[in-house]
Amino acid sequence: MRTESIVRRLSPAVDPPGIGLSGMIPDPRARAAAMLVGLGVSIWINIVTLPAAPGIVAPVALAVAALAWLVLIARTRGTHVVAVAAVMCAAGAVLAVTDANGLIFTGVAASVAAVAFDPVAALVLSAAGPVAYCLAAIPHGPFPGRLLGTAAVVLAGLVAGARRREIDRRARQSTLVATERRRTELARAEAELAGERNPLGRELHDVLAHTLGALSIQLTAIDTLARTDVSREKLITQIELGHELVSTGLDEARHAVRALRGEPTPLARQLERLCELHQAELELDGSQQELNADITLALYRLAQEALTNAAKHAPDTRRSVRVGFGPRDVTVQVGNTRPAPGPDTPAALHASGSGFGLQGMRERVKQAGGDLQAGHTPDGGWLVAARIPYRRGNLGNRSDGNDR
Repeated sequence: MRTESIVRRLSPAVDPPGIGLSGMIPDPRARAAAMLVGLGVSIWINIVTLPAAPGIVAPVALAVAALAWLVLIARTRGTHVVAVAAVMCAAGAVLAVTDANGLIFTGVAASVAAVAFDPVAALVLSAAGPVAYCLAAIPHGPFPGRLLGTAAVVLAGLVAGARRREIDRRARQSTLVATERRRTELARAEAELAGERNPLGRELHDVLAHTLGALSIQLTAIDTLARTDVSREKLITQIELGHELVSTGLDEARHAVRALRGEPTPLARQLERLCELHQAELELDGSQQELNADITLALYRLAQEALTNAAKHAPDTRRSVRVGFGPRDVTVQVGNTRPAPGPDTPAALHASGSGFGLQGMRERVKQAGGDLQAGHTPDGGWLVAARIPYRRGNLGNRSDGNDR
């Protein structure tokens, strides 16, 4: 575990760290060119300022430091940066015994270490500079000499490198935040799209199921009339009624899309056409309220489902729809007055209409915040009744009761 911790500390945070300000250049070729220019200038400054007889130590140290700089330019990866930075820092310090300009390499190496490694590892690597200076200065010159200057250059390099490391960290963090924000926005957009598709699919399914179911009943009636001796006019009337069913289905699909977009559609107007199609009586009580599109659609689907079931299972009954706009809620009652076909009426009702039956009605009304009841009436008929309370968000402006 201790070995793994050391390896992690000696693994560079950025790969490669670059040298000085050149590391902030985004284009790799331009960055390498800037690093080469910096190396050339540093070598020229040190060569010009070397004494006439520098001995062997200074030229060798300059060559080693320059070579280490070239290795960094070659984008050395992994833990090899540790050795290269330490060698460059030490070589610059050894060169500083003869020429103070050698500290350029020491400062650059300390900066590279601070950018590439965490503060503790960078401090340990940069300590190679003062240590190498001591080892070279004690036998060859006055001590401490430039030791304080070497330490100051190392510290300045560490501070500069730490600052650039923080800039890089913030840049990476900003990029990650922007990426995550973009992902969140995409996920939200996908969720909204799915939320729009699901209700739209359900509404279109209900429209198609209702229209095709009613059309199937109408075609059966037409087929029955065609096989009997009926007048041509009556047969044409039934065919025209089938055309009306198709037209109504298309209109209902448009109303469903408008409702899902939040565009209000008058409930009374829709119910009048629905009752006319099903030959049912419509009664509107109370001062009408402008309900939002979702509530209007739920109440309309309730009436449509109940009338379709009545037409399918009790075609000879007298059907009626009553809508009451009370002070606190709106109620819808759909019933037929003839006794139900038999004990299996509820099961048949559940399997008719849009395919959801009573369960689908209850789900719609419950989603709107209301409740639904269905069952036999005392006179042997069948009644479906729903109540949806007025709430903030589903109640609009009050309209005159004459706007029917």
